This record gives sequence, C-alpha cells and structure tokens, in this order.
Amino acid sequence: MSKFAERLSELMSESQLNQKMLAEKIKISETSLSHYLQDKHAPTVESLIKIADFFRCSTDYLLGREEDNGELNFKSCPPFSKQIDFLRDYYKVKPYQIYNGTDISKSCYYDWKSGKRQPSLDNIIRLADIFGCRIDFVLGRES
Repeated sequence: MSKFAERLSELMSESQLNQKMLAEKIKISETSLSHYLQDKHAPTVESLIKIADFFRCSTDYLLGREEDNGELNFKSCPPFSKQIDFLRDYYKVKPYQIYNGTDISKSCYYDWKSGKRQPSLDNIIRLADIFGCRIDFVLGRES
C-alpha cells in the first residue's frame, strides 16, 4: 500500500490540503487519514472511494495499479450485493468459480450476496485480479 500513501500525499500536496482539511472534506477521521499516509493501514473500500471521488481519479490510480490519472467520470457504487451478481453474469462464472479462484470463503461470498457484509479492499483487489479488470469496474463505479 506504499504506492497509495505516495499518491495520496501527492494529490493532497497538489491541492494544497493538509490532513485535517481533507479529513473534514471527505468525512473520515484524521487519524485514519494519518494511518493511510504513514502506510500503517490500508484504506477501507468506503474511504478509498471517498478519496477517489474527491480527487476525481480512479481507485486503480490511487492504489498504483495504473499510472494515468486522466479525468474520468464515475457513478455511485451500487450495493455490492447487486454488483457481485452483475460481475458473475458479466463474466459468465458460477459462484464457486469466484470463491475458489480468489481464495475467498464460500460464507464470505454469500454474506456479500445477502448484504450482510461488505468486501475488504484485499478481496476487491482479488476480484479485479481474477476477472482481469479495474477495481472501479468491480466496485461498479465505472460509467
């Protein structure tokens, strides 16, 4: 996640924002933001999306998965319980292919499907890797 910390620091510097200012604008705790910048913790999916939306960049750019930070338009993320069904249909895969191919537990997959739990950032990255797509596509942000 060190690339994330670097990118976030660069974007804050370019926008002339300090930690307190950004934390207030995107409504996350200053402590969480500090941990992200010090590479102590990975952001939650929710925080990652808030940061990407604020800076109008892709989550893939923030995480260092792509180098281009072009101006992109994103939509609000649908509930992940719907998005996982969309991904399964789009890629024409069975549920077992998703949880076996990503080393995600079966119960975790079905908790997402029922809306009981949200995926972690690590699991979102695993899904993007197995499908060979962008994180923003997995999240349903791409328009």
